Amino acid sequence: MKFGTGLRVVIINGKPGVGKTTFEDICAEIIGHAYCNKRSTVDKIKEIAKEGGWDGVKDAAGRKLLSDLKDIFTEYNNMPMNDILLYLKGWEDDLAYYNVGDHPHILFVDDREPEHIEKLKNKLNAITVLIRRPGDEEIETSNHADENVFEYDYDYYIDNDKDLDRLKQMATIFVNSLFS
Repeated sequence: MKFGTGLRVVIINGKPGVGKTTFEDICAEIIGHAYCNKRSTVDKIKEIAKEGGWDGVKDAAGRKLLSDLKDIFTEYNNMPMNDILLYLKGWEDDLAYYNVGDHPHILFVDDREPEHIEKLKNKLNAITVLIRRPGDEEIETSNHADENVFEYDYDYYIDNDKDLDRLKQMATIFVNSLFS
């Protein structure tokens, strides 16, 4: 498999349970786990929520808590975006230290809200991906972040509507398109 060089930031979205993490993991297998990383715009929010007593369960109440906290911190000091920028800088510094910064690498950023996606896309020269699964429109949501995943014009749409082998084929095509 022939790759180009450098970093690609991929903002990934989709309703809960549609296969986002599975897709990211398959891409990591293709490019090499050391060259693929994941960060969510709610990772730092989760840390804060746990300090406040959240049990880590992503049920309806937990998802609403995380969404509400993200809104608060976005308005207050844009912490979710700043966390992504700091995380990326640290990872790129590590890659440069080990002299592998020119090797193709991917940072997957999980984000939900269309306005946040657009800001991150512009700031990081990122591409956007929506993972879909049949019936995902019917998935009940407890917050605006999960509700509005279809309210954005993504660069790529991945239909996770077959078996795992098909998803692996689509991930291979996707990774090759990033570095061709």
